[in-house]
Amino acid sequence: MLITKYQEIINNGNQKIRSYTIGTGKASQILGLSITSVKLLVDKQELIGWKTQGGHRRIDMESIRKYQRKLKKPVESSLKSKPLLSISFMIEDALMLNTLKSIVTQWQEVIEFNIKKSISETYLSFSQKIPDVLIIQTNMPVAQQIAILLDLNNFIDSSEKYISVIFLTNITDLTVSLQGKLNTAIQISSDTLNHEWLRAFINGVMASPEWRTPRKNEI
Repeated sequence: MLITKYQEIINNGNQKIRSYTIGTGKASQILGLSITSVKLLVDKQELIGWKTQGGHRRIDMESIRKYQRKLKKPVESSLKSKPLLSISFMIEDALMLNTLKSIVTQWQEVIEFNIKKSISETYLSFSQKIPDVLIIQTNMPVAQQIAILLDLNNFIDSSEKYISVIFLTNITDLTVSLQGKLNTAIQISSDTLNHEWLRAFINGVMASPEWRTPRKNEI
């Protein structure tokens, strides 16, 4: 379970209370707030929280329940309405692939990651779950990149679920070659996928409480 059973015992007179805590990211998901807003609630003592020796902030689950009751919004309904954001990666570079696997662990509590090293593996994973966001980094020849983008475009047009695609390419004029041919859900970029880019992207996504990608029939 993402909500972990934390074993710290808090002394309250002669009574011992077992504390259940979660991370800041999961708390933001439950409350429908940004991570920054959750930290502010802790600073204002509206939520009970502390930092572990490793520097990770933990939030007391009972204080979240009390805050939810104050808002008259049950925790259970929030959990059901806010599934984990899912991000899939297709990364060709082996070094970047290993780096990425180590980077994403800090967000695994609030984001479901799927990392593949080829486009065929990525397509096969869609049979199990279609991600909310697909990030592709490739140095393939231009003809192959165009073919992938057109295939993705057809997939998006026929899918019942929206999927946002960020296509990171080394070809500077690829956007010009495909102008007017792609769904607006596909973004082509010449940015370099690295730790700083990924951190900025995920922080930007998680800063908004409305990050969940809707299905087309929800619009």
